[in-house]
Amino acid sequence: MNKAVKKTLKGAAIAGAAYLAAGELIYETFVNIDFHNKLNATGIFNDKEKEKFFEQCTILHEANDWFDEMTGGNVEFYSMRLQRQTYAKVYFQDDPTDKWAIINHGYTDTPKTMAVYIKNYYERGFNVVVPFMVGHGPDKSSYTTMGYKDKLIVLDWIDYVLEKNKDAKIVLHGHSMGAATTMITTGEDLPSNVVAAVADCGYTSCWDEYASQVGPMMHLPAAPVVMSANIVSKLRGNFDFRDASPIKAVVNSKTPTLFIHGDADTFVPYSMMEPLYEACGAPDKQMLTVEGASHAISVYVDPELYWGTVKEFVGKYIDF
Repeated sequence: MNKAVKKTLKGAAIAGAAYLAAGELIYETFVNIDFHNKLNATGIFNDKEKEKFFEQCTILHEANDWFDEMTGGNVEFYSMRLQRQTYAKVYFQDDPTDKWAIINHGYTDTPKTMAVYIKNYYERGFNVVVPFMVGHGPDKSSYTTMGYKDKLIVLDWIDYVLEKNKDAKIVLHGHSMGAATTMITTGEDLPSNVVAAVADCGYTSCWDEYASQVGPMMHLPAAPVVMSANIVSKLRGNFDFRDASPIKAVVNSKTPTLFIHGDADTFVPYSMMEPLYEACGAPDKQMLTVEGASHAISVYVDPELYWGTVKEFVGKYIDF
């Protein structure tokens, strides 16, 4: 083997190693929830404008105070689909009711971050279930699947609700990754008890979402780095980014779905809502744009419009 060939092979090996190293970095940063939370603690991803908004958001603070005062139970439910325990916060009404809401939290979130949704459903007479998604809270894994395996958790908690109440009418409501999870779940063969879904600022696919963020957040070229991270994910036995695809799932949906998105959202681009709506095969669907709302804050920016629209849409299928 001459020197030129050796040099070429060495260069190719170095380039390949660098490619996989970049993929490993993106995989750990975006998919490893524990690692991402540690990075967050350094302030590297701080959004000062959003932090200021939350500091001044009375609705958020009232909901958090309400959450802290509630006595919702921590419930464990063995997942036949995941073959491990799953966990949720469950809030039962004092009086029996057939009205149930399953609230799906977003990426790196917890049930408490969904307090405003829990409060609104609970005060309208719903029993409320808030599952911990894959890789979050007490879940055994620390790696998210961005809705792909999370749908299995939601399906399990639908089973839990129906074991409690065979006549239950269930609404699925999620934001961000929780919206993606909600949409992917509606692509499954669901029982007729699931009467409506609300998908707030969900992405078309995990692949699309990562590709939209690698540049702004990591200052790296999107296509090759996301492809490399996807290779790492598959080698680790986690999931293929292309499989976490709400836009493919909603084609098969029979669940009436309300799509909500803020037009100032750049984290999950606002432009993703209309393709999801157009792809959705549900017999009833609607879009709501909240003007001036960035990512996952539509409910705070215009609560009257938000809940008024949810009431009008969901109220066609269950008393709201």
